[in-house]
Amino acid sequence: MKPFRFSLQSIRVLREQKEREAQQRFADAMRACEEAAFQLQETSDALAAGWGTLCEELSDGVTATKLIRTRAWCSVLEHRQKESAAALQSARRAMDVVWREMMLATRDREVLDRYHDKSRRAYDRDAQREEQKRLDELCLRRALTPGLLSGTRHEERSRF
Repeated sequence: MKPFRFSLQSIRVLREQKEREAQQRFADAMRACEEAAFQLQETSDALAAGWGTLCEELSDGVTATKLIRTRAWCSVLEHRQKESAAALQSARRAMDVVWREMMLATRDREVLDRYHDKSRRAYDRDAQREEQKRLDELCLRRALTPGLLSGTRHEERSRF
């Protein structure tokens, strides 16, 4: 019997590659999401420190110019925080899109894997059936020619 050959093996390999690429894109999107979250945290910390500085300056009674500068800096930090929050949301949306792509690629590969396994089991059953046919035929030939084996054994016994 011919060795097992899966006719869709080349497509299976392509789907495995597509899944690996999707996994890599998901890892990259996840890393970008983590970086955006880290950036938002840093910006929020800087804004909290800016507000703390503004409160201290108010309690110390600083000049109006310095107070305006500190308030302007807090405004810049608020703007950066909003930008960081928007970047995080964008990164999360991108990660969700890539997650769905990865799930589809995984599903497509798994479908071919199941078909491969099913084809392999069918091939193995056919191979076992063929082997059993050969064994049955061999046994049948031996059964139809009993004198051949028993005559040989009888002759060997008589020699001793």
